[in-house]
Amino acid sequence: MLPEPMSKDICCQNFKGLIAYVRKHYGEEGVRSLTSGLLDGNYSIQDKFNPSHIIPINEEHLIDPAYWVSNAFSLALLGNVNNVVKGPQALFTAGKGMVREHLSKTSLLSAKFLGLKTIANRVAKINSRFNRTKDVKLIEFHEKSAVFELNYKPGFTVTKDVCNWNLGIYTGITELSGASHIISRETDCVLSGARSCRFEISWENQNIMTRLPKAIFHWAGRWVLKDLIADYERILEERDKLIDYLGRSEKKYRSIFEDSLEALSLTQNGKIVDVNPSWLRLHGYSQKKQAIGASITEMIHPDDRMEFQGRWENWLEKDNRMFQMRGITVSGHIIDVEVYISRIEFDGKESMLTMVKDITERRRAEEDRRQLEARLQGAEKMESIATLAGGVAHDLNNILSGIVGYPEIIMMRLPENSPFLKPLHTMHETAKKAAAIVQDLLTLSRRGVMSMEVFNLNQTINEYVRSPECEKMLSYHSGVDMEADLSSDLLNVRGSPVHMYKIIMNLVSNAAEAMPEGGLIKLKTCNCYIEKNNSEYSEFQEGEYCVLAVTDNGIGISDENRYRIFEPFFTKKKMGRSGTGLGMAIVWGTVKDHGGQIQINSELDKGTEIKIYFPATREPIEVDAVTNITPFVQGCGEKILVVDDIKEQRQIAVDMLTHIGYQVDAVASGEEALLYIEGHDCDLIVLDMIMDPGMDGLETYQRIIEKRPGQRAIIASGYSETDTIKQVQMLGAGQCVRKPYMIDTIARIIRQELDRNLKKS
Repeated sequence: MLPEPMSKDICCQNFKGLIAYVRKHYGEEGVRSLTSGLLDGNYSIQDKFNPSHIIPINEEHLIDPAYWVSNAFSLALLGNVNNVVKGPQALFTAGKGMVREHLSKTSLLSAKFLGLKTIANRVAKINSRFNRTKDVKLIEFHEKSAVFELNYKPGFTVTKDVCNWNLGIYTGITELSGASHIISRETDCVLSGARSCRFEISWENQNIMTRLPKAIFHWAGRWVLKDLIADYERILEERDKLIDYLGRSEKKYRSIFEDSLEALSLTQNGKIVDVNPSWLRLHGYSQKKQAIGASITEMIHPDDRMEFQGRWENWLEKDNRMFQMRGITVSGHIIDVEVYISRIEFDGKESMLTMVKDITERRRAEEDRRQLEARLQGAEKMESIATLAGGVAHDLNNILSGIVGYPEIIMMRLPENSPFLKPLHTMHETAKKAAAIVQDLLTLSRRGVMSMEVFNLNQTINEYVRSPECEKMLSYHSGVDMEADLSSDLLNVRGSPVHMYKIIMNLVSNAAEAMPEGGLIKLKTCNCYIEKNNSEYSEFQEGEYCVLAVTDNGIGISDENRYRIFEPFFTKKKMGRSGTGLGMAIVWGTVKDHGGQIQINSELDKGTEIKIYFPATREPIEVDAVTNITPFVQGCGEKILVVDDIKEQRQIAVDMLTHIGYQVDAVASGEEALLYIEGHDCDLIVLDMIMDPGMDGLETYQRIIEKRPGQRAIIASGYSETDTIKQVQMLGAGQCVRKPYMIDTIARIIRQELDRNLKKS
């Protein structure tokens, strides 16, 4: 005769991962040792589909969340772990392993996306569902540590095995949530006389974006979909079996109805006649009498009631029996739920049995994943376009050098009354505009910020507001007004005033374009401090920021276009009317170059606010940062060596520098430059950074100063502020002159470098 069934203290959901872990690492022999003495008929349980049928417990029951075992059985099972798992901390190791084996790919991915704090808070909720021996609370959570408190209920036995097992579980949860270098310990224990057990976990954070390969984002959708389909199939199979049994026996119904982990309600003629404890917890009720008699539609979001009614009326269609909608709790809180409807006969009357599953967290995890994938795809798209733009800009710079440089030389040699001066001037100005567009492409490719200096954003805004560009823009939009609210104590930023000016110009221009009927553009600045782990600013580093906000009351931006506006050539404007189509892409590239972030708030037909956060600095503005630029500086016969692999670039540099009074030689590679300095002296080298094939500018300069320490040089590049340029300057090279060459610019930079070294000597 079988013994009485066990008390329902601990759900077998707790042991599913343990058995999987043991089977994976110790095989079937390990599973037999784990369950030794427990599956020989000494323990029995109620059949989940027929509670009046008492059956001996077997291994299948230990991985089925529909079955529960006693505290004594659990202690015996954990005691057997010491006979299977190797090492001095068998229960700790098994607890960690159980967590990993128990979680599906979906849960593992969600754990990394949601973050440790969210997962830790879910632990208590999960424990209350599957364990009646204790309550779990997350009582402390800091940046790199957390404390869990386990309060055991009276009458339940606790052993050291239980403590080590639980410590392993919480350590495993921490590890799978994205932490590393984890240290865990039990600080208080009921076995030592404490009122509760406390576990302290500490860790180091890891950045998921650098830790996970990009492929995981592409595979995530397939993983989640596969897991969800499998879950649905299992749920449907279990529910269909359950409904079949419930339809045959009201006695079975009562037992299973009350003990089910699923939230169940029974309705007749649309009115609730019974609910189980899980349903009460889900909807926030404390007693059944609060819900019985209410209309089932009162528990459904108003926008979903019509769909629910339609599915209710057509419940025989299998595809309509399970669906997702929004429910409402007693406090009015909205929850995402999955609903399964079946018709049964109860108390001699036709009734509807509805099963409800809370999927709010799953929905949130899916939405987080979707947004993360969208952001990654957007970043990859921008990176690809930026790479293309950088290559195109580099080639265009080489082509433009002659078109920009030679008209200047020719105009200097022509008499003042020459009829060719005007067309040459027009050619030169047109070429300069083309060069400016190339610089926009370089900004887009994240290679365009020429120099970084400390300045105040308010000053740049005021310069733009008083500029001819702003006046011209407002003349095109006669109904548009502007006002500025600039913080008087705005902190400084470190960056490029020229590029910041372009940001303001592009944002204001876009705001004006968004108000065809006229309106008001507001420019506002303020200081802001963003703390760590602020969910609203999850992508920000902690620290002080200067905030620039540009607001309009125009047509707004739709949700699908909100982040597409930063794509190059994406526009809702008329083609050919407003610039190159690169404006907002340049804003994006410049903001990223300055370590900033962008936030967009927009509502159709009400307007848009674009806020840009720049890291602030408390460094003062350097008075010497503004250089007095003289229009033209002659050479004094100094010897210059031009090193450039492009023939046309070498020739234009030689012609320009010869014209302004220097003795100039040119070579086509770094190797030729090294040979040249072995037999010649030169006062200054104009050194190109990108030379292919052969040595680049960095290696060339390293080899030159090995032979001639202190050799003066300036850098020539179509790009700016690259790591390579910074390395060359750290070795002793001077300023960077940007291609295509402007004669006044290269003359000034060469003169400054020669004079700087003369002063030192």
